[in-house]
Amino acid sequence: MNRSSLIIALLPAAVLLASACGTVAAVRPLQKGQSSLGLSLGGPVARVAGFDIPMPYAVARYRYGLSDRVGLYAGSHLLVATMGVLGLEGGCSYHFLNQRGWVPVVGGSAGFVGLIRPGSTDQAFFPQLDLSASWLFADKVLAYVGSQSMYQFSDKPYVVLAPFVGGQFDLGPRFSLGVEAKWYAPTEPTKPRNVDYRLPIAGNGAVGFVLGAGYKFGGNHE
Repeated sequence: MNRSSLIIALLPAAVLLASACGTVAAVRPLQKGQSSLGLSLGGPVARVAGFDIPMPYAVARYRYGLSDRVGLYAGSHLLVATMGVLGLEGGCSYHFLNQRGWVPVVGGSAGFVGLIRPGSTDQAFFPQLDLSASWLFADKVLAYVGSQSMYQFSDKPYVVLAPFVGGQFDLGPRFSLGVEAKWYAPTEPTKPRNVDYRLPIAGNGAVGFVLGAGYKFGGNHE
């Protein structure tokens, strides 16, 4: 897989990837004063340089707990930087329902994704809203479901959805690993598109996978 083939494949997919970049920003709340660093890699499965693989879209993200329910996050889209594009994101999260037995933690996050090419007028900003429900088992294994959404208003109101299901495993009080499966753009026909998405459902959207790793610090862990 050479660099030019990867760039050709990724450029037409930028908006689709931006609709659900990386893993979900805030499935569970942080403690007040706690921080976390996360790195995720993945995207919709597509034919890239002769291989059917998840698009290797990388996102780095920082989170901070303002309280035990409210948090802030900011991130950078690493792969688009290789194409001369500055990809940034930011927002806040709120978790309004605690887990009680099979009743899940329910929360959401609202923010934006910005794609900017320095030195040109090429730029785009997309509001985002994520909703999720999660269950923690044995204080180590997390399962969750929900949906991400991106909104575009430049030409006409337009929404890109990405329902997801995921899991996360804590390797200790600080480290965690996770994986998400997503259905990108389920209301849109898969073809015709410049990118050859390989896992549509009923001819719509593209199924993809994202791997993530996280590290927590501060709060009661210090």
